[in-house]
Amino acid sequence: MRTRSAIDSFENRHSISMLRTIVLGAGICLMALAAHAQYRASIQGVVSDPTGAVVAGANVTLTDTATSQKLTTVTSSSGVYTFNALPPSVFTLAIEKAGFKKKALSDVHIVPEQANALNVQLELGESSQTVTVDASNSTLLETQTASVSGTISSNQIQHMPSFGRDVFQLAQLTPGVFGDGSQAAGGGTSNLPATYIGGTGPADGIFKTENGPQIIANGAQNTANGITIDGISTASTVWGGTTVVTPSEDSIADVKVVSNSYDAETGRFMGAQMQVTTKSGTNSVHGSLFFKADRPGLNAYQSYNGPNSVGPGTAAERGLLRDQSRFNQFGGSVGGPIWKNKVFAFFNYETLRNNTSVTAAEWYDTSQFDASAPGGSIASQFLTFPGAGVSASGQISASCVNAGLTEGVNCATIPGRPGHWFSA
Repeated sequence: MRTRSAIDSFENRHSISMLRTIVLGAGICLMALAAHAQYRASIQGVVSDPTGAVVAGANVTLTDTATSQKLTTVTSSSGVYTFNALPPSVFTLAIEKAGFKKKALSDVHIVPEQANALNVQLELGESSQTVTVDASNSTLLETQTASVSGTISSNQIQHMPSFGRDVFQLAQLTPGVFGDGSQAAGGGTSNLPATYIGGTGPADGIFKTENGPQIIANGAQNTANGITIDGISTASTVWGGTTVVTPSEDSIADVKVVSNSYDAETGRFMGAQMQVTTKSGTNSVHGSLFFKADRPGLNAYQSYNGPNSVGPGTAAERGLLRDQSRFNQFGGSVGGPIWKNKVFAFFNYETLRNNTSVTAAEWYDTSQFDASAPGGSIASQFLTFPGAGVSASGQISASCVNAGLTEGVNCATIPGRPGHWFSA
């Protein structure tokens, strides 16, 4: 039998759980509103009649085909309509005015994160008649900005290769940008001249703390590049041209790269402006799964490693090497409606499991050396701090002679531990 205090405890925990759920839901809604407010794309244009005269007072409706969200406006006395803060989606544009046939433009694509222009000409007739135009092949006029830019779509991101699934490696494909995409040993990016922080490698993938896309634009070094995600700058305050957040490719709707002189809104940087827009939920449930495995047995041997490497024998016998990386990268995404036409959700997950073994010759302190520090001293606290030790699966035996030191003078070998030595 439950006691009253146990029942009270259960009710209190239930109330706290319900409160947390309500707070979490409210937070998600607020984040959704904040994210919506950061879209910077827009559509504007002039509505005219067959003679070219402007049509004022026409009703214009813009519908997001993914979420069924509708925006409405009326053309001004100059025949101009405008829609702001638009997400990277596909739209339907409908114009109605008495004395003209209703005109509907389907499959309207916009360039993200900038102003777009789309002029419409109406035909005389009954408003009950509708003229439908497929606008999928229509080119939006770049009359609102003089920027030189290119957009990498979600479809391109999913189908073009990028080592480590780093979307910023694809920025080199956009107009006005230079980057040869060369890779260094182990598969990481090869740094551009005078670059200290490079792009992602096999050991970190998208989880690199400061990721520096290896591209240059507008006559500036890559340290002058700017990176934003949903309108928020993720550029490092320590290393210019790097981002502290690299999003998963499955979470990205598109990446726009501006390569010429910047607007005032991105005036902090003078190089390439990489503007990432993330995905959101829609009325249809959609998702993805991926698994990527890197193994030494799947890697090719180098073609040449000195004169003796061209003789007979297997690749290993001839001294040819291959990348020894061994890691898995996997994840997925799911999105859909919570309340159709009203509330949507999108979730993405990605992880990397790296089991690569690397052999290196470095100076490391031994546990005996760490223990020699006086107890309670700053040195002792520093040397025994949890997690500060060397993470290694094995050690190669070494001696004072191997280290270029003299036994008993400036080096002492620990008995029974030939792989350990330290300077006296």
